[in-house]
Amino acid sequence: MAKAVRLANPRMITGIVGRLIVKDPYYSLHKLYNTTLTELQTLPDTYPYRIETERLTKERLALLEKAKSVVEFEDALNARCIENVIKEAKDELLLIRKLPGWAPWEPLVGEAPAEQWKWPL
Repeated sequence: MAKAVRLANPRMITGIVGRLIVKDPYYSLHKLYNTTLTELQTLPDTYPYRIETERLTKERLALLEKAKSVVEFEDALNARCIENVIKEAKDELLLIRKLPGWAPWEPLVGEAPAEQWKWPL
């Protein structure tokens, strides 16, 4: 028996070269957003990236669950193509998984050069 698709994609093409249609964008995004929220738990509670990404992901998840159609969700995000939103969510998840190895929340090993943040040079 085929599973019901909550928010089926109404488009036949994305209009973007190399970007294929996602048949069930609701399922894909719901899974990505929930996985993102789980993975963010591996980062320190006070890390600003974690705080902001959690806020944004929860906001988008709420919009997704409230939407009655893919087009309504795209409009709520001011997005042209749901496939781009899915790509962004995948990229965000990949970044979150790399952050513990980089530990950007830790103090600098040494002092930054005095002119490092001066712009223009």
